[in-house]
Amino acid sequence: MSSFPIINHIAKYLVILILAASFIFALYWLWQRQPKIQNQEVQTAINSQTVASEGKNPQKLKLSPKDFSVLTSKKVKFEGTSTPNSYLAIFSNTSQAVVKTDTSGNSEKEIDLADGLNLVDLVTVTPDFQTKNKKSLTLLIAQDTKDGDTVYTGPVKTIFDTLITLTTTDGQKEIRASKTTAITLPKEDDKEKESIGSALRNIRIGDFAIVIGNLSKEDQLEAKKIEIIREAVPQNSRRLTVVKTLTAPRQNLFSAKNQQSGEIEEFTLGKTSQILVDGKEAKITDITKDKNTIIISHEEKGKQLIDLIYLLP
Repeated sequence: MSSFPIINHIAKYLVILILAASFIFALYWLWQRQPKIQNQEVQTAINSQTVASEGKNPQKLKLSPKDFSVLTSKKVKFEGTSTPNSYLAIFSNTSQAVVKTDTSGNSEKEIDLADGLNLVDLVTVTPDFQTKNKKSLTLLIAQDTKDGDTVYTGPVKTIFDTLITLTTTDGQKEIRASKTTAITLPKEDDKEKESIGSALRNIRIGDFAIVIGNLSKEDQLEAKKIEIIREAVPQNSRRLTVVKTLTAPRQNLFSAKNQQSGEIEEFTLGKTSQILVDGKEAKITDITKDKNTIIISHEEKGKQLIDLIYLLP
C-alpha cells in the first residue's frame, strides 16, 4: 500500500515535466516565426525606394478648381497634372470632354456646368488604354458666394446636437449648424417641423444633404444653408468606357469590346452625341471597325446612349 504515494509523486513530476517541455517548445516555435531583422531592413529599403520613385514620378491627378468649391460662373476651366501623354476625361450629367495631356502631364479644358450642384468625374486614360486616377469633384454654381464659398454633399452619418457629420466623396466632413442656418426639408416634414419647432431635429441619419457655408478654424463647415433630399438623390449617371469598335454604326447602333473587362457591349448614337477624332469634330462615318475609342454614355430605356465618343489616333 505504501507504493501508491510514490507512484502519485512520480506521475505529478512527469506531468510537470511534460508541461514545462511543451512551454519551452512553444516559445522556441514562436521565436522561429519572428521576422528576421535583415528582412525588415530590406523591406524598409524597398519601401523607401518606392516612395522616392513616386515622388520623382507623380501619377496622382492634381487639378483645379478645388473640390467642394462654390463658383459664380458656369464656364469652368479645369487645369491639372496627370500621366504624361495620356487623355483626361471630364464628365458630369450636363457636360463631357476629353483632353490630351502634354509630355509633362499638364492639361486644361473649359467646359460649361449647370446652375446648382454639379458632380464631376475626372478619369485618366493611359496610352495603353487603361483607366486610372479617378477623381470626383463636388462643385456648386451660384450667383454669388454670400451663403459661403464651400459646399459639402453626402449622406448624414451622425448627428450630435448641432454637429452633423457627412460622408462625402473625400471622407467624413463635419457641419456646424446654428439658429441662423436655413434648413430645407422634404415636403412630408413640413407639418412635423411646425409642431416640433426645429427643422434640425427632422434631419435623419442617412438623409442626403447639400450644405453651403464657410470653413472655420476648426475645419468645420459653418452652415448657412442645408437642403435635405430623400428621393432622387443627386448622382453622376455618366459612365466612361474604353473600347475597341467591332462594327461600324448601323442605324446608329454599333458593338465594341471593353478594353478592361473584355466584354462585348452595344452603344447607341443619339441626336446630341458628340463625335471627336483626336479632339476635332467628326462624322458618324469616321466610326469604323477596330477603332480604339473613349466613350462617355448613360443608360436610357435600357440602352447605352452615347454623350461623347472620342476616337483615338
